Amino acid sequence: MKVDLEAVSRALREMRSSGATVEQIAGRLRLGPAARTALRNALQTLVREGAATYHGKRYRPQQAREPPAEKTRPEGPSQGRRRTMPAALLVAQSQRRAGTAPESGPPQPGHEIVGTLHLKTEGYGFVSPLAGGGGRENDVFLPPGRSQDALDGDVVRVRTSRGRDGRTVGEVVEVVERRRQLLLGRYRVQAKSTWVEPHDRTFVDPIPVRRDPRAQDGEFVKVRLLREPGGVAGEVIARLGTSGDPRFEILASAYAEGFSDEFDRATLLAAESVPDHVLREEIAGRRDLRNLPLVTIDGEDARDFDDAVHVSRVGNGYRMVVAIADVAHYVKPGGALDREALRRATSVYFPGTVLPMLPERLSNGICSLNPDVDRLCMVCDLALDGEGRALHADIYEAVMRSHARLTYTQVASALENPNAGELPDLLPDLQLGHQLSKKLTQRRRERGSIDFDLPEAKIVLAEDGTVSEIVRRPRNDAHRLVEELMLAANEAVARFFDARGLPTVYRIHDQPDEEKLEAFAELARTHGFELPEKPSPAELNALLQKLEGKPQQKALNALLLRAMMQAQYSPDNIGHFGLAAPTYLHFTSPIRRYPDLMVHRLLKEHWARGGQPPRESERDELEAFLAGVAAQCSDRERAAMKVERDIDAYYAAMYMQDKVSEEYEAVVSGVTERGLYCELAEVFVEGMIPAEELGDSVELDEELHRLRVGTSGTSYGVGDTLRVRVAAADPVRRRITLVPASAPRREGLEPDGGKGSTARQPAAKPRRQAPPGPRRPRPGPGRESPRGRPDRRKRRRDGGR
Repeated sequence: MKVDLEAVSRALREMRSSGATVEQIAGRLRLGPAARTALRNALQTLVREGAATYHGKRYRPQQAREPPAEKTRPEGPSQGRRRTMPAALLVAQSQRRAGTAPESGPPQPGHEIVGTLHLKTEGYGFVSPLAGGGGRENDVFLPPGRSQDALDGDVVRVRTSRGRDGRTVGEVVEVVERRRQLLLGRYRVQAKSTWVEPHDRTFVDPIPVRRDPRAQDGEFVKVRLLREPGGVAGEVIARLGTSGDPRFEILASAYAEGFSDEFDRATLLAAESVPDHVLREEIAGRRDLRNLPLVTIDGEDARDFDDAVHVSRVGNGYRMVVAIADVAHYVKPGGALDREALRRATSVYFPGTVLPMLPERLSNGICSLNPDVDRLCMVCDLALDGEGRALHADIYEAVMRSHARLTYTQVASALENPNAGELPDLLPDLQLGHQLSKKLTQRRRERGSIDFDLPEAKIVLAEDGTVSEIVRRPRNDAHRLVEELMLAANEAVARFFDARGLPTVYRIHDQPDEEKLEAFAELARTHGFELPEKPSPAELNALLQKLEGKPQQKALNALLLRAMMQAQYSPDNIGHFGLAAPTYLHFTSPIRRYPDLMVHRLLKEHWARGGQPPRESERDELEAFLAGVAAQCSDRERAAMKVERDIDAYYAAMYMQDKVSEEYEAVVSGVTERGLYCELAEVFVEGMIPAEELGDSVELDEELHRLRVGTSGTSYGVGDTLRVRVAAADPVRRRITLVPASAPRREGLEPDGGKGSTARQPAAKPRRQAPPGPRRPRPGPGRESPRGRPDRRKRRRDGGR
């Protein structure tokens, strides 16, 4: 449905000078609810053309008198936060204020889109919309020479038009956010010229730098990028040596997505100003939980502890206390720490390394719930009946003292062997927590929560940074205990906001794509599993339980996960499909995730108002701000997962380099026209058999999701097992190439030698497009993480869902 622009403009001019809402304009034009979206689009067109303005949910003709500037208004709950906002925040905020939904679907000519630029070595690129994305089909193609001075990873505004071949193309008209700040490369000196050869393959040209007396020709250096009128230059800020340290790849991939291993001076100074212990005056007004036996349960290598738990019996029911680090007490809105935390939005985890959201002084110090020291915390104190049903939630500020720093291994061992005498003082509480967690799991399953339990790879590094082994990451009763308690706390806090109608940042998960879900159901039936065309969450969960222990388990689990929508953050609550939860948010990891920090801050603002809802004007501004925060955090979460997958694939290929020519049992985990993705059973990595290595005339049977080889009758599908040989491993391209074990060796693809030989790879696409090594699913219904663990379980259960 279209709305006449002139009619809308005339209606605006005829109405009051104080402006009109969308509803008032629709009433004037006698437009029904079905025309609201078209009306909003028309109003936005008038705003873009300068014929109208928008402020405070009201549209006005351009000649109307503007309201007082925002700076003259008293500071509202989000005032001061809008300085140096990330691009995703600004885009979503402006859309919220305009009352328009983000555009979805393939790009159309004549539009402007803000998104992330992805440049290719050939000179062309793509722009992925920051808002309203949803897949590669929505990317805008940029022909060579259309990116101006923008760099790979920058956020840009593009104007679309119709290309010569009829498809939509774009051209950069503005660099909205220069996200790429750092770069790694090899320092070069020749006569009076000095430059850096970028390690990142998306940089085609060398980066000119000033001569640095510390650096030697051929050394790897860290460079801060400088955007100058004549192009891009650099400043050497650190020498990294001449060796090919594998950890260089971590920094290179992180820099490419706008993450950093260092904090700017303003952020570090702000962190230094934070006291390293709890002050006496900070305890006033808080509940004192220092005598309550709260404990932290984390991995052996964890150093930042942002949650502590305690479970006890109350009558026939339970008391569950989840205490979370009070990061919001130390990270104030609009300050340097807050701006940098919002820019990063998440910590990023790699084997042996973490790029934290907050400086170590906070993340490992005053905010971390270290044992035997006072710490400020935010508490979800939940009363449950004997079956694990939540009866009442009390949320408050407190001071606590962790009674022990426990590990998953310790707790699991004590639960498994209660007579061994481990953790004698804490064992009764831990057993109650385990008992409660099983009841919480059962209740989730009964309501339809989908329980993915995909095995995850753990990359173990040697002291020199190389890979010593890749193993299955352990998962035991201690992990399940903590996950269930965190999920329960997150849901309880979400209900607190929802019951009071308070604005917040929800964690949402939409209904799955019907076509993809039907395709999955059809595939499951080909493997002998009965499933209706439109299965319910309960039916999907029942299938996952039937798959346990079957060869197809991981492959079908992964395919179902891909059929699901991607979980994200939003101020609009549509529920969480994967958890079957009507309301859900993230409350339990404020050291590692900005949405959790934002939820804490919103709780404090609610209490500061005496429990009263915000005024309408404050609410409008706050909701617009939260839309931006949600968009920024969703965008940075996707970027973090992309970097983590990239580095996992790099280490997997590195690990397999000395295993070229070895044979393994493998399970087909994916089928495409290009070939078969296969997971190696013994080493827990994934590689690809190119289609040409399977035989002649290989075709994809899309209906049955199988690759058929000529007229031989041979075919391969998800879940099939076969014997494979490692033909090549290329860490640079993140590629492990496999061939059937029975296939003869082909010259140029694999050597005749065995271990330690280096194979020449066939032509490949630029890195980070190659198939990954250890695969870790995107944030979907089965990967929620309440916590964001350093042991990489951060998107299980509550965080990725």
